[in-house]
Amino acid sequence: MLVRSNSKADILILEASRVFITLLSEQGYPTDPRKQREVLACLRTGCKPNTEKTGPDCYYECNFVELKALTTAWGEAERKSTVGKNCKGAYTGISNQDTWPKQDALLIKKIKNMGRHYYDRFDKKTGELLESWWINGPKVYELLAPRVKKDFNRKAAAFADGNPPADPRLSANITWTDIQDHGTQVI
Repeated sequence: MLVRSNSKADILILEASRVFITLLSEQGYPTDPRKQREVLACLRTGCKPNTEKTGPDCYYECNFVELKALTTAWGEAERKSTVGKNCKGAYTGISNQDTWPKQDALLIKKIKNMGRHYYDRFDKKTGELLESWWINGPKVYELLAPRVKKDFNRKAAAFADGNPPADPRLSANITWTDIQDHGTQVI
């Protein structure tokens, strides 16, 4: 291995990084640095990271009360993370549909039908997972749908006025207050 530093600590960091990436790859987990926090949060909270490029971010072991059908013991989950002061979840880049009923159907599929939504907070300096909470999909949908509808109506009005927004995609947030009021803390 070519190393440009003679520092023992730098050499250890490089070796640890190589081992870490090899282990991720051997498990079929993403090795993309942008996804590594998500993988680590999954493992710390007892979830299984998704090894596919599409679909849920991870799977959580659910009890039978949470399951709609008794076909699997692993439910689908979405993860949102921040390095901010509090947990939160930004739902950005939501495809804008032609009508609200179509938009609502998309939200049901992508938000409500997802068993859990995890909200992770990492230390900005160390990268350590400081806290993790989850809210079930139906509750997240209940909170987000009116917020997305407001953005949908705002952007529809802009299109109707001949002033289409630069980015027609929709967005809404789950706030720290939402998480405290409706969430279950894991870490």
